[in-house]
Amino acid sequence: MTDDPAGRGGPRHYTDVFLRAARRAVRDLCERRGGELESLTCEFVSGATDDDVVVAATTVLVFRGRRCVFRRGIWPPGHPAATRAAIYASVLEERLLTRVLPRPGGDSSPVDL
Repeated sequence: MTDDPAGRGGPRHYTDVFLRAARRAVRDLCERRGGELESLTCEFVSGATDDDVVVAATTVLVFRGRRCVFRRGIWPPGHPAATRAAIYASVLEERLLTRVLPRPGGDSSPVDL
């Protein structure tokens, strides 16, 4: 499968390409920053027509002792899937570094990024 900048392969094809690239990028982020990836998934929400499909990617990971959840729309496409995956990982990293602080006393509530 190649990356289709216009998303002409449809949301499923685009999501497959996105997930492959995003998994590599998020795993690399976790290795560099000391996180632990729990999951990276995509959710399809259908509208009234096939053109109304929306896809959101969700990453759950543990960072600085906190469980973090990051959710972002990936379809309809604004960029090629591999580029969208790189942007996704970059925004995730920025949010982890600026919004996640260890909590004293073992606060285990998840952090929405």
